[in-house]
Parts: sequence; C-alpha cells; structure tokens
Amino acid sequence: MSTEGSFIWCDLSAYRPLVAQAFHAAVLGWDFHEEGGYAYGSLDETPVAAIYQMPPKFMDMGLPSFWMSYIAVEDVARTVELARAQGGRVELAADDHALIRDPLGAGFTVHSAALEEFGPPRQGVGQRTGHDLFCSDISVVAPFYEALFGWKFDRTEPNCHVIRSRTGAPLALAHELPDEQRGKEQYWAVRFGVWDLAASTERAREAGAADLLPVQLPDGPSTFLFDPDGAAFLIEEVTG
Repeated sequence: MSTEGSFIWCDLSAYRPLVAQAFHAAVLGWDFHEEGGYAYGSLDETPVAAIYQMPPKFMDMGLPSFWMSYIAVEDVARTVELARAQGGRVELAADDHALIRDPLGAGFTVHSAALEEFGPPRQGVGQRTGHDLFCSDISVVAPFYEALFGWKFDRTEPNCHVIRSRTGAPLALAHELPDEQRGKEQYWAVRFGVWDLAASTERAREAGAADLLPVQLPDGPSTFLFDPDGAAFLIEEVTG
C-alpha cells in the first residue's frame, strides 16, 4: 500500500544525459550505473535519483532539462480524475503512474508504488533531502494540492510555505518568486544535501551551473541553481 501524498522518488529528464551525469557526479558525488537507458545516481550502491534522455516530444518543445518529483497515491485513476476537475492537466496516464501539471503548469508524477519500494527523502550528503515547489502565486495552486493529497500550506515567510500532510508532518516547501528569479516556468525542484554549501556552490559553478541564487530555507541557507542544460534544483548543507 502506498502512503498517500508522500514523495518517493525523483529523476532528471536531461537534454544531454552524459553532461548531466558528469555535473551531478562533480557536485553530489554520485556514481552511475545504467539499466535500459535509465542511469541511476547512487551513493554506496544505493540509488538516490536517476537521469535519462529527454523524450523527443519535450525536446521539440524547447524545454530545458527538468527534475521530476514522484508522489505516492493509492488510486492513480482517481487522482487523474480529481486533478482534471481541479484545473490540472494530465500529460500522460498509465495504470500505475501519471504525469500531471497543476493549474500554473508545474509538473509532477503520481505513482502507486509503495513508499518502501522507493523511499522518503533522507538527510545526508548527496541524498535527496526534500522537494520544493517554485511558482508565481501559491494561492492559485494550494487548493489544487489540498484537494488531491490533503496537503496544508503553512506560511512561514512572506514568500515561503511549509507543505504539510494530513497529519501535519512537513513534506515539502513552496516558494513564491518572481519570473526574474524563478525563470519563466513553474516547477517542482529537488533538494540535495552537501557537506559544505559554499564549496559545493563553487564546485557547481566550475562544473557549468548556469545560474545560482541564495535561498533561505526554514532550517538554514541553500543555493538554488540551474545545471548546464537548465534543470533547477537546490543544495543545502547537512551534517551527515
């Protein structure tokens, strides 16, 4: 059984997968092994995330590389129906997963896999430590996610909300940023842990990060950056 509304996985749809692998190896210390075109980024042989070739459909649209956040649901068909009723757009739907966009266009994938099959975010260097929504107007999308997953949006800063589960547990963050900081798209980004934020930010710059922006998270500072092909993610300092 899946844990409804929990984040369970992430992958990167990359314009140039080999460039993306080299970049993330340099910044996050991952090793890679490939299975059928899906390259798993791992620490100590335990997969953290994956990178794969962006489908031609998205390349033809001129999209930058992008991270995809996966959310567990028990009934994919019901979630798809509810998303459409709440103003979302369904890009792809299958028996066990669906790619959905919220009313402002941020994409995520719902999946019926059990949480134990993949896993929640973990604190640690090189690990997936969290998920962040970057959008232009949180008030537009909060009702959508509340209807789909029962999430609650708890404002902690003028432009930041903590997203909580039905039980009140923190799940993610939502950031309301203008286009000049966020870019023209609305999206979910993944957060990863690093040992030294300043050193890792400089390493990302040297490895070809396009833009870097300091972002203050509730638990401390982070760097919001774009990889060489435009995929947005965050790095934050962790202790282990």
